[in-house]
Amino acid sequence: MKSTITKELVVDYLSGKASALQKQLIDEWVLVEENEEQFYAWLEEYEVTHPEYSANVEGAITNYHRFVEQIDAKDVAQPVTISTKKIDRVSYTTNWFHWSIAASFLLFILTIGYLKKEAWYYQTYSTAFGETKSVTLPDGSQVTLNANSSLRLPRWGFTKINRQVFLLGEASFSVKHTATHQPFVVQTNRKFNVVVLGTEFSVFARERKAKIVLSKGKVQLTIQVGPVIQKMMMKPGDLITLDSQNHAQLTTTAQPEMHTAWRGHRYTFDGTTLQEIIYLLAENYGITAQVADKSLLSLTLSGSFTADNADQLAEVVDDVLGLQSTRQDNRMVISQRKP
Repeated sequence: MKSTITKELVVDYLSGKASALQKQLIDEWVLVEENEEQFYAWLEEYEVTHPEYSANVEGAITNYHRFVEQIDAKDVAQPVTISTKKIDRVSYTTNWFHWSIAASFLLFILTIGYLKKEAWYYQTYSTAFGETKSVTLPDGSQVTLNANSSLRLPRWGFTKINRQVFLLGEASFSVKHTATHQPFVVQTNRKFNVVVLGTEFSVFARERKAKIVLSKGKVQLTIQVGPVIQKMMMKPGDLITLDSQNHAQLTTTAQPEMHTAWRGHRYTFDGTTLQEIIYLLAENYGITAQVADKSLLSLTLSGSFTADNADQLAEVVDDVLGLQSTRQDNRMVISQRKP
């Protein structure tokens, strides 16, 4: 049977013109898996053709020319009656000053035009090295960002049109279920998305690898591997790890909460290599660590430890593994402790 949901009807829905019955039909239609991809394709097209704000760069340039003309007219209306030699110098200085102002004004307008999408379309939350931050989104969902991470979401229409966020780094999510069953989509630069309705999960998306851990509810993971799009359904306790090529490995964990222990400045290691800890120092604290002997990289650490900063974490590692860390600014050298 041919679907009664058309592109025109979805556009009316996104524009707030659909009736209550039409909204209900679309909400039910989009919950069907094969319809979801079509909905997001129409949504993307709608957002491109219906921007919330568009900078009038051409108008700004026109205003800039008028501004310069007004400056020149004011110069002509108020001549300076001093010696010829001084007139030439003052005229040159005045024109240079006015043209500098005009050029700065034009540069400002063009910069605003270039950055308009980021500055006007999106709200961005970010953390520095060693910092964590908890935020409440407009729909009531809770997000905690780990260090050196950012979360971007639309300034307008987040709860009415779609709930899409873009994550760089690592974060834990507690997503609020809406009355209209709106999907919540976490996009990443690692060519994978997490689609949920209401659940608790964490996402780690760094350059070297990525992982998704589900604590409660149900999520769908969409992964791009080369030209192929793969979909995987996750249930509580599932842990999916992606390598640099997005090849997925599914395991289970009896304690999914240990993967978000960083929210309380706690680190839980289970056979974690020193190499992994060095990655953590770089990603969370911006510290580049090197080892005096490469054989040390295979040393493993297990246990749960509290560390409020990089120095405390290094101290824990040193004590457990019998190492010695020497730090200078953002560089660290790790060596075997001398007897």
